[in-house]
Amino acid sequence: MTRYVEAFKWTGTIQRFLDRVVIERPLLNVCSGRTAWGDVTLDQWEPASVNADWTALPFETDSFGAVFADPPWNGGHKQEVAAFVREALRVAPIAYLMAPWIYGGREYPMTHCWIRQLPGINNAVILARYIRRTR
Repeated sequence: MTRYVEAFKWTGTIQRFLDRVVIERPLLNVCSGRTAWGDVTLDQWEPASVNADWTALPFETDSFGAVFADPPWNGGHKQEVAAFVREALRVAPIAYLMAPWIYGGREYPMTHCWIRQLPGINNAVILARYIRRTR
């Protein structure tokens, strides 16, 4: 099993940006690592409010206002992103994914996308906001 390897330091600048952009509450922070940001934190490996897999969230439908994830940036996790987006948009109407890639699904449109280049990291950091399509 692959564990999270810190790709960059979570700075106060990043925290202020997220506090300004991710305003929905209650907020579930998935793949939270050691951060306490969010109303509920979830991580498979690190201490968190809930220890569980990010692709099988142990919460009822519509339990949160939004779900945020900063998953491991290992390319092997790209396939898990689709399962995460489906699960996140089951438990909340909005999902945020901070990663070097985006999810491209017709069922869950991306409404916003912020991009940041960090020194020493080859990929841009993307924060994408997805919504559950109403039927």
